[in-house]
Amino acid sequence: MNQWFVMGDPEFPAFTTTGPSDSLIESLSDEPGSSSSSTDIWNGLEGKGGAGFGTTYDLKWLSKFEFRADGFDSLRSYERVAALVEGALGIWPGLLVQVGPYAYSTNEKVFPDRPGVGWMLYLPKRIEVAQVPEARMLRHVKDVSGVEGTIVISEINGPFDVNNRVHVKVANDIEIRLADQDLLPLFVDL
Repeated sequence: MNQWFVMGDPEFPAFTTTGPSDSLIESLSDEPGSSSSSTDIWNGLEGKGGAGFGTTYDLKWLSKFEFRADGFDSLRSYERVAALVEGALGIWPGLLVQVGPYAYSTNEKVFPDRPGVGWMLYLPKRIEVAQVPEARMLRHVKDVSGVEGTIVISEINGPFDVNNRVHVKVANDIEIRLADQDLLPLFVDL
């Protein structure tokens, strides 16, 4: 826990032996009258081995948790990443979870106004193989509230590669199939 820093600044550790540090608590963007608060922490490593996460908690809109990592072999397996998603859903209910490279969500997904599948997409509804045969795997899970949902997985033979046209095509085909069945929500409807 001593290698995590507030906003990536090694002068400000994010945690102490008893929990969040004063620096982390003070970093929360908590403006008077604001309904939201956010912060980011980072493990201080650039490139391979680097990891960070950010949270935005909002009383009037959607709250968000974002995790970024580079070069962790344990995160190259769809089983482990899907288990990580399922574990997070066991702590927080989710309207959606997207897993994939940032470049996919900005440049390669089909619909700019809807979530992208990328490597994985969790939706809080049960989706069956017959509804999305393009998916390489479906994993049915329950969130902390008991809501059953589905992790739709586009690639199972290693991590999703945004430079692999086959990977991108499969993810795009899944998005189109889900949207055609009104299973892929618009961001404004979340």
